[in-house]
Amino acid sequence: MSYSRPDETWGYEPREAARAPDDPAWGGQEPPAEPPGRPRRRIPLLRRSPRGGKEAPPAAGEAEPHEPGGDERGAEDETADDHTMPPATPHPLHRLPPLAVTFVISAGIILGAQLERPAYAAGIAVLQIATLVCAVWTRRVEGAWVTLAAGTALALAADWAAVAWTPVSLLPITVLLAAAFQAAAFGQLLRRNHSGVIESFGFTMILCIAMCGYSCYIALSRLGAAPPAMYSAVVAAGTAILAARAVDLVMPDPRINRQVTRGAFGIVIGTMCGTASAAYAGLVIEGPEPRQAAIGGLLVALTAVLVDLACGYMSAARRIDGEGTAPQPVINIAGPLLAFALAGPVVYLLSAYYIID
Repeated sequence: MSYSRPDETWGYEPREAARAPDDPAWGGQEPPAEPPGRPRRRIPLLRRSPRGGKEAPPAAGEAEPHEPGGDERGAEDETADDHTMPPATPHPLHRLPPLAVTFVISAGIILGAQLERPAYAAGIAVLQIATLVCAVWTRRVEGAWVTLAAGTALALAADWAAVAWTPVSLLPITVLLAAAFQAAAFGQLLRRNHSGVIESFGFTMILCIAMCGYSCYIALSRLGAAPPAMYSAVVAAGTAILAARAVDLVMPDPRINRQVTRGAFGIVIGTMCGTASAAYAGLVIEGPEPRQAAIGGLLVALTAVLVDLACGYMSAARRIDGEGTAPQPVINIAGPLLAFALAGPVVYLLSAYYIID
């Protein structure tokens, strides 16, 4: 059984074929009006032939020629230009850089702790500057020079305090962090345009904490019993990010959010793999107990995976607002860099006050 609306064809008849109002078939009444929302299809006056000449307009009742694929191409163009539409899943080759960056950061933090403290601090400083540049490029806040200046100065000062301060403590790093907050607030006052000052200041505070997070690895390398616990925590963070990104390669759907190109299975499986790797590191590395290493690894892995995911949300928010964001490789690299940075304070607290007890 089929249903046809009475006004389904109204407005699509050729103008010359329409009946006059005085036609007896209408009974002297006006013909029904064109339904709202249905644009009348216009018939072109002349058509061009394939040879370049002109053809006569189509006769009454003849269908207008239709270009194959025209509607589909138009829809694709509109979808590509609409920044509010969900983005397509990136090519697998574009999702390999974060895997390589995660492996390099994990190996660098663990193996670099065996070097001299100034050399280790120099390597950490490179990670801090890379994190600062990629995060600012991804977020694109107003007054980015304030964020870059405050973050760079804090990174260098915190690294020096982590290397030279005796005894090893987070107190000098915390004092420098408070000073950086005040410097960032003063820098916002120096801006000529104060639009987005709250957003810029809040993002600057987060990046300042991230800079201090990398310095925590230097301080942990100076504690006698803490490095083995730090190794298990770094392994947990690295394994969690690697597993989450690797699962996204084979199972990108379903997504966590339509606008974020990250799969739901990767987040869960990554956290589980990070916890398991920390427990195994507790068995292999002399120092932390497997049970304590597993609990600490769960917290570190969850922190790292969520921060890595947050970079995707941060980029999607900018794209939906039409304000633009960084290229996809920069966004993918910024996730692991910021994840290890914000996991640094968690690693320090767990290694110094829980895992080594």
